[in-house]
Amino acid sequence: MKLDPHNGLALPCFVDDVQKQEEAQSQMQELTALLAQNNIYGLDLDSPWLGKVLAAYQQPHRHFHTLAHLGSVCELIQENVTQCAELRGKLLLLALFHDVVWVPQGNDSEDQSAAAFDFVAGHYNLPIPVADRQELRAAILSTKEQSAENELGNRFHEFDCHVILNGSPVDLLAYEFQIFREFQYLNMLEYRKGRREFFSRFSRRFPQCRNNMSFLIEYLERRRPRVGIYGGTFNPFHIGHLSILEKAEQMFDKVIVAVGINPAKQIKRDLHIEKDLPFHEVVYFDTLMVDFVELESAFADVTLVRGLRNGYDLDYEMNQLCFMQQMMPNIRTVYLPCDKQLEHVSSSALNSMATFNVRGRDSIYYPKKFHYYECSIEELFA
Repeated sequence: MKLDPHNGLALPCFVDDVQKQEEAQSQMQELTALLAQNNIYGLDLDSPWLGKVLAAYQQPHRHFHTLAHLGSVCELIQENVTQCAELRGKLLLLALFHDVVWVPQGNDSEDQSAAAFDFVAGHYNLPIPVADRQELRAAILSTKEQSAENELGNRFHEFDCHVILNGSPVDLLAYEFQIFREFQYLNMLEYRKGRREFFSRFSRRFPQCRNNMSFLIEYLERRRPRVGIYGGTFNPFHIGHLSILEKAEQMFDKVIVAVGINPAKQIKRDLHIEKDLPFHEVVYFDTLMVDFVELESAFADVTLVRGLRNGYDLDYEMNQLCFMQQMMPNIRTVYLPCDKQLEHVSSSALNSMATFNVRGRDSIYYPKKFHYYECSIEELFA
């Protein structure tokens, strides 16, 4: 567990945050050193702009478009572009900004990355000539469709898409798994359809990698990912729920958050949970849990995930399990205990608290993990 420095509340921390922070710090130092060696524009690398750009690559929804990917692209540029220092410097700066804004929803991450480059260059007065700014901006936009028309972008694609063009089967599987984690907000049918379209489009653009794309398409059709279904009413979704979700994500390829609705109570769809979890698949169901599990089992190996706060929860869950096993004998269920420091946090307690004028003091119990999703470019990089 770690403590929120503002209020002393213990926050969820299943992954070794210290180790992750040390790795990120090392990666940032290596990237900064590489940029310093090729600083053709004399940029101030001690200015806050660089830290904010590198911080964007550490957003928790990223699994492929990360500091590690950025570092590998920059290393390839450094190793292979040896004859022209100006080209190498431009390519490294392009690498730095090409995925600075990345969200799987929609189709405008490249547009937003180009806008972020424009904002950072202007806001921090980066001494990049206007013509070069325009060239870099056009190259960022060209990464959307892997266009061959932009010369700088075309050269950059060799390095950015290296794993797809030249990766071994093991590399390709690791890549596909990371992409699957980034697009886990989609259901399996939508994900498969979108990936097939991408592989087909990529094969047309790069005919030399058709075998790799065929391999990934076949893998996509055969794979049955391990999916956890974290079910509950989540009324409201709080940091205790988030703690269980994060633990489950260490066990499964994907976790679906399944919000149960009692038809008799006519409960309306709660948009807060979708706002709190924009990068997860949030599904509402008004059937028996076993029916929902059976439905999701068509394309995945499914396990039901339940969180436990105390012995009373365990007694209740054991009774529910008996019913489910009688209706679906092969159902798999895993029970995850919440962190000791969060045992007192419950939806009913928060609803009771909300009936009083708490002046926002209950905000510490609601997740803010993905708060950056709704931030503007100015808020992220100013």
